[in-house]
Formats: sequence, structure tokens, C-alpha cells
Amino acid sequence: MRIDSEKCGRFIHEGLSDIYAYIYGYKDSPCYLRNDPDMEIKLMSAKFILEDEMVEAWLPIMPIPDIENQDEAADYLQDYVENNAGVHHELFEYLRDDVSRDAMIEFLRLEVFRNEVVDDEVALMVCGLQGNMKKVACSNLSDECGNLELSGFHTYWLRRLIDHLDDWEGILKYRQQDKVWSSSITSNNLNMLLTRPAYKLRAYGCFTTSEAWVQPHFERIMVGLKRLDLYHEDIAIYFSAHEKLDPHHTQELIDGLRYQTPQLTPQQVQEVLKGSHLCVAGGVAQYQRVLQHLRNAY
Repeated sequence: MRIDSEKCGRFIHEGLSDIYAYIYGYKDSPCYLRNDPDMEIKLMSAKFILEDEMVEAWLPIMPIPDIENQDEAADYLQDYVENNAGVHHELFEYLRDDVSRDAMIEFLRLEVFRNEVVDDEVALMVCGLQGNMKKVACSNLSDECGNLELSGFHTYWLRRLIDHLDDWEGILKYRQQDKVWSSSITSNNLNMLLTRPAYKLRAYGCFTTSEAWVQPHFERIMVGLKRLDLYHEDIAIYFSAHEKLDPHHTQELIDGLRYQTPQLTPQQVQEVLKGSHLCVAGGVAQYQRVLQHLRNAY
């Protein structure tokens, strides 16, 4: 029997989004401020099943190069993170050149959903790393948290975006009723890696890759904002700041891998590269579906 990939994907990603909200203790968690062992056992059992289905069947990745040395792996990532299908996806040309105002506002909502949790994701990535890789992860976390100034927290910049658009009621309703399931793919992909101890190094490779495509993506988004007369400091600050910060963080993460001590084993090196390839697979899967949704809806 042929499996419907879209129905399967929706089931996987809507389920995983609820499960990761539970793991982080967010207000939309099925167990927010409520201890429910029976429910939590079921959620964790479903987590493993859905994650394995996502990786093994729904989100196949390209073959990993046969690299066992961390210095060679850093050389590989230096090129790969700048030249892959996720970096140059046509979604971002569409946002720059063709997207309508209403479609851009929906996309901004999706960007808020994706990025409102990044500080927690980076905090979780720090756990279990050692040496230079831990150091650069901590550096990234410090920036995400405004270097301990609340007004500089990157999540606060997203609040400014919503405030300026006067969209609190709209975005909450959208989250509950209309959010596009495919906009959760990259978040779920990373959170799977962060919450499976065996995949800790995959998370590092995944995050490094996603940091690298921020600058080219956000550059195109900001051109689109200007074209639509949506460019305002409160809306643009999240994008403009990351356009400058994330190339630095990408290089830090690659150098953290290159100069990691003690040296990574060949198996550990392969784990980092698998995470990078998973990131690209997830990004392409998400961007293609979001692009199709926006074109069809507007």
C-alpha cells in the first residue's frame, strides 16, 4: 500500500511539535504545570516512534562523505554549509522578489514560531559537549540571551516585531488554527537530535549548517520587506542583527570542530557530518512546502 507522504509528514510533525513543547515545559505542553506519569510515558514512547519514522522513512538524506578526521571534516563543512540546496532555495528568491504583503506577514509569523525557541535549543546543545565545541556553543548562547541584557534577548526582538504589526491576537489564533505543519520540520529535526543523547554531535553539525544559511536567507527577506514597505527597525532588527552575527557564529562552530580537544574519533566525526546533512534535508523539505503553501494561498 502506498503511503501518502504529506499525510504522514503532517502526522509526524504535529505530533513531535506537541512532544517537544512538553519536553521544554512550554505553556502549550500537554502537561504544563501538571505531573501526569501515564501521559508522559505515552508521549516519550510516541517520541521515539515518530522520530525514527521521520529519519528512516520520511526524511532521507544524501550519503555522508567518508571523512574520519576532524580537520578534514571542518574543511568539508566550510564549503558544504555555504553551498547546499538549503542555502539557495527558491523560497527566498520568492520572498525577495514576488511575495505579496499578506503572504509576507504569514511568513513572518512562521519565522517567529521557528525562532522563538532558539535560545532554549542552544542551551540544550551546550549540555554534553566538551572543550572547544562547548566553548563556541556557550558563546552562541550568550548572544542569543543578549549577553545578559533582557532587551537584547533575541526573543525580545521577536516581541518587537509582533508589537509593531499589532499582531498578538492574530498570531495566537493562527498558531491554534491555521499554522502550516511543514513550518515545524527544521525545528523538529533539530530537537530530535538535541533530545536523543546518541545524536548530540549530530545536533552540533545540524546547528552549524543552519547558522550558515541565515545570512543569505535574511538578506533576501529584508529586501522583500523593503519592497513591501514593511521595513521598520522593530520588524527588521531580528533579521539585520542575525545577518551580521551568524556568519561569525558559523565560523566559530566550524573552528570549534577543527580545534576540538580531545580529538574526535572517526565515529564522532561522522556523527557531526550526519547532522549537517540532516539539516539540509529538513530545510529543503520545509522550504519547498512553505513556498507551495504561500503561492497557493495568495
